[in-house]
Amino acid sequence: MQQAAKEIQQENYDEALAHLSEAWQKGTHTPEKALLFGQVYRQMLDYPKAKEYLQEALRLKADFRPAQLMLADTLLALNQPKEARPILQNLLAAGYEPGQTAFLMGLAATKDGQYSEALDYFRKAETDPKMAQEAKFQASLALAALNRVKEAKQAMEESIALNPQSQTADFAKRYMGVLSQRTDALRPFRITVSSGFDYDSNVTLSPGGGTEATTVSGKASAVFSQTALLEYTVLPAGPFSLLTQYSYYQNFHPAVTGYDQMTHFMGLTPTYAFKNGRFWLPLSYTYMDLQSDKYYTGFLVTPTYLHQITEKVGLEVGARYNNQRFWTPLFLNQDNRSGNLWGGNVGMYYFFKKQTGFVQARVGYWNNNTQGDNWDSNSYNLLLSLLWPISDKLKYSMFLDLTLQPFSNTWFNGEVIGNVQGNAL
Repeated sequence: MQQAAKEIQQENYDEALAHLSEAWQKGTHTPEKALLFGQVYRQMLDYPKAKEYLQEALRLKADFRPAQLMLADTLLALNQPKEARPILQNLLAAGYEPGQTAFLMGLAATKDGQYSEALDYFRKAETDPKMAQEAKFQASLALAALNRVKEAKQAMEESIALNPQSQTADFAKRYMGVLSQRTDALRPFRITVSSGFDYDSNVTLSPGGGTEATTVSGKASAVFSQTALLEYTVLPAGPFSLLTQYSYYQNFHPAVTGYDQMTHFMGLTPTYAFKNGRFWLPLSYTYMDLQSDKYYTGFLVTPTYLHQITEKVGLEVGARYNNQRFWTPLFLNQDNRSGNLWGGNVGMYYFFKKQTGFVQARVGYWNNNTQGDNWDSNSYNLLLSLLWPISDKLKYSMFLDLTLQPFSNTWFNGEVIGNVQGNAL
């Protein structure tokens, strides 16, 4: 046993395991021997074997505190926080190694996605000088998960200052760059202004983001456009956030009259982040003028849930509802495009380069139920897309968007032939 302990101190784990095996086979099975087995197997990263011997140590001596603490740590390494929690709660009640025990309780809460609880435990662990640096590092990660990024940066800086040459400090220095990027990304207020020039070979109208062109000119024109976007993000502590948006868009067609538009968009997107997923509920209202006349209004809601199946694979499920109203005078009731659009979509993501890039495949279906029979339709959509991060500031994106849109009824143009109205095209 003494020789095995000496080999463990010198990090000669294979030799220590040989001595322990001999002592275990020839001598009495004791909780101390089982604890050393667990310690050696932990150092060799064989967590299932370590768990087996630590449980044996506790079978031999139920209140063996060092084995309880090491078993809880091993269970966390095996991603079994529910099994570790009762053991750690027992150790906290007994007052055994309060700093390390509180630290492990924080890790268990983190694995369960309970970041506020984890932060409280890491704060307690910081009072133990032996655990202070690692506890501050983990507290910073918990604060970042709670969107308290400024506090996370401060905690990370404090962690580095405790021992700048340690391995934990090295991890913290690298993570500081990520926190700095998140600080920039989470600025609550943003304004974007742009102007553009384009050439359209066939000027059309497609209000509300629809796939069909509601009006086709058959003429070409240069297009001048201007856009303004205002965004304000509410980021309370916790998994909830709220994005508010207003945008303005206007275009001009010098060669074609009757197609100049001005659009106002107002959006509200509440988001809730889970441990392995994210749910968001975009709500928006669009108002569109055509040649200074009220042309289109629409209310759109697209609830979406993205579930992270693995680190690289995600499943997306979404729904879509769009209430659309067109305000132009009608010649035929059958040509009324106002109505409701319902639908949904399912997609898969494959993430790479630390989730900064992805490949996406998504299928969708929408039913456009309008007041006029001419515009009733079903849409079947396939979207394939790729986002490739070439560098931190340069990304390459490409997509293929295919839509099949069969209309439900024969087109009715209102012509009268032989005293019968309703000539179909």
